[in-house]
Amino acid sequence: MATLCIRGQQIKFCWPRQSQPTIDIAELAIKSGERILLRGPSGSGKSTLLSLLAGVHAVQSGTLTVLDKDLSQLSQRKRDKFRADHIGYIFQQFNLLPYLSVIQNVLLAIDFSKSRGQRLNERNTSARAESERLLTRLGIASELWEKPAGNLSVGQQQRVAAARALIGAPELIIADEPTSALDTDARDTFLNLLNEECEQQNITLVFVTHDTTLSHHFDRIVELAQINQGTSIEGGEA
Repeated sequence: MATLCIRGQQIKFCWPRQSQPTIDIAELAIKSGERILLRGPSGSGKSTLLSLLAGVHAVQSGTLTVLDKDLSQLSQRKRDKFRADHIGYIFQQFNLLPYLSVIQNVLLAIDFSKSRGQRLNERNTSARAESERLLTRLGIASELWEKPAGNLSVGQQQRVAAARALIGAPELIIADEPTSALDTDARDTFLNLLNEECEQQNITLVFVTHDTTLSHHFDRIVELAQINQGTSIEGGEA
């Protein structure tokens, strides 16, 4: 029987000043190593659910277990450490530090997690070498590595953000609509590379989008509208 990376039961979360929960999911199960497309329209609760999976917020009732850790039983500080050690997050706006170089942005993930650095040591490679491998693999030319990340194009910044998420082989990658600003060819190239890296390192991928054309890149599609009985507004926003 396959092990589960994510298991949620009766999970609920309600933003302040809302009378009904944004997230109300009876059950959510994602196997280790699966590549999941979590799909739903804008305002359907996608970003809220991701914040729960990443431990940014805690479920208010029910249980949510990620990598055998019940996040509802962890303090905010312990959830933050758990996220740094075990979860790579690709944000919709990438969240790079524009004044740092490309390499420095990738290495931030190692700076915040000794565990990721230890995993690289066990593979007999350095953080710098792995940064360079990932950037090369993702199509970022070496002449860009020492340039400020803010100088890069949107597509290049997206790939730097992916390298930062992947370095140190976290067990789970969460991606929040990172391809929304890309054209079809660039989007498909990025997804192919991301999936290949996840497959090689047995990383579970939860990729969130409203795009209905990406299904063929993933093992399974989860329609948020079918599992979430919560309201259609996130954090007071449409």
